[in-house]
Amino acid sequence: MRIEDSTVPTATDPGSGPLVADLDPTPVRQEIHIPFITFCKIFAAILIAAATYRLWPLLLLVFLAILLAVTLNSMVLWWMTKGIKRRGSVAIVLFTVFGIFLLGGALFLPTVIEQVGTFSEHLPDLRDHLLAQLTPGTLIHQGLTKALEGPAWTNLDTWFSRFMTAGGIAFTGVTQVLLLIMIALYLVIDGGRTYRWILAFFPPFTRRKIHHTSEEISKVIFSYVVGQAITSALVMIFTFSVLSLLGVPGALMLAIMAAIFDVLPMLGFFLLTVPAFLMALSVSLKTALIVLALYVLYAALESYFIVPKVYGKSLRLSTLSVLLGLLVGTLLAGVPGALAALPLVASYSVIERIWLKHYLGEGVAAKQALRELVGRL
Repeated sequence: MRIEDSTVPTATDPGSGPLVADLDPTPVRQEIHIPFITFCKIFAAILIAAATYRLWPLLLLVFLAILLAVTLNSMVLWWMTKGIKRRGSVAIVLFTVFGIFLLGGALFLPTVIEQVGTFSEHLPDLRDHLLAQLTPGTLIHQGLTKALEGPAWTNLDTWFSRFMTAGGIAFTGVTQVLLLIMIALYLVIDGGRTYRWILAFFPPFTRRKIHHTSEEISKVIFSYVVGQAITSALVMIFTFSVLSLLGVPGALMLAIMAAIFDVLPMLGFFLLTVPAFLMALSVSLKTALIVLALYVLYAALESYFIVPKVYGKSLRLSTLSVLLGLLVGTLLAGVPGALAALPLVASYSVIERIWLKHYLGEGVAAKQALRELVGRL
């Protein structure tokens, strides 16, 4: 590669006066040599970026499987502390997980299917009854009338798909969920060998840092998954109890939806409140207002009491951090992205302490001491 650069000064004719530097317009030729290996690295980086873009859904699925596998592996390690060998511990955990799924399906699935069928059959009557509870001519009555007009809203598939896809809130299919579970089970059974094989590619010092990081992040992930399971179970119990006592139709269906939407902080509150309010409105306006008030009360209780107690200091994040992480994850990959974003945000402190302390200096130690102090309060 050639670059034309600056000119060189020359002296003027001595007879014309004092010696004055002048600029010679003749350019100086310079050459810059770029090694062939540099072009290879750039090409490889482009290939990796393109492959990551094309494989992004699969990579995200694998990451979610790792979250589940880390949680299950922590249970395996707990059983190993009781004197049971790893194979036996893995078998106990897997049978427990499958047993919970089978038992839950046997207990809840028939009722949910029945409620969904009843809901589908009575959608036209439900719409008319809901509108009859409101005063004609009011803003709410006019808005619901316009929103629910047309025969498409009497079809369950159209109604449900509109609600679920309103903000891109949907998994892409049952196949991906099954694939996620299969990958997680493989990682639990044989993940240790894969992990050691990957570590072998790094030098000893980096290997120790990676191992230390994985142990710390595993604790964060375990706290996140277990904490989310507890909060989802609590909101499901609360929703089912309230709606059943108030005689709101589809209580179990709405309770399961609430447990699913609870995984999305802040946004999930609106997604689980709106359908419950509309279904309660079909009973009476008073019932709908009671449901709304109880939901708001529970949301405050969950935010300021349940979540701090359940998650503890392992996942103490500012509201702004949670909101930004949630928005970024949702924009990148919908619900799976939102699920993956929060443990990543919570793991930043671990990465900062182990990998960035050399570059960030004393600030890391000060922040860590402050975080531990806040956690003890």
